[in-house]
Amino acid sequence: MNEFLPRAGAVTPVTSATERSPIAVRAVSDTRAMQNESGGDAPVAHLRDHERSAAAADYARIHAEIADVLAHIQPFARNSESSARTADQAILSLMPNPVVMLPMPPTDEQMVAFVAQVAQAVARQAAQAQAAQGSVTPIMVEAASH
Repeated sequence: MNEFLPRAGAVTPVTSATERSPIAVRAVSDTRAMQNESGGDAPVAHLRDHERSAAAADYARIHAEIADVLAHIQPFARNSESSARTADQAILSLMPNPVVMLPMPPTDEQMVAFVAQVAQAVARQAAQAQAAQGSVTPIMVEAASH
């Protein structure tokens, strides 16, 4: 139960470290040392592969969500127009919305003007970005992850 019971007997003192048995350590061979030096790129390559697979997984997830939205469209229903509108809104909701953060006061007027310019540039390019996101290929996803 309690492993920390006091000892009844005397403890023998250790006079020097040489009384203990030496710990055996194996020497690193030259070939193994060279592998470790040249293998420095292995973690980077593993990270790159992980990023690629994460990007491909995100791409596949988005495709699955779009396929799910399209599967719920009923083509021969009387309200096919509203069904198409609902599907369009669901697909557009999957796209990220640009966000511009305004600096909190007190701030410099130049900073506020710069943020306003950035917001206007984002608004001008939003349609182009949404069109580009709609026609992404797996090759483009892989190229963007580099």
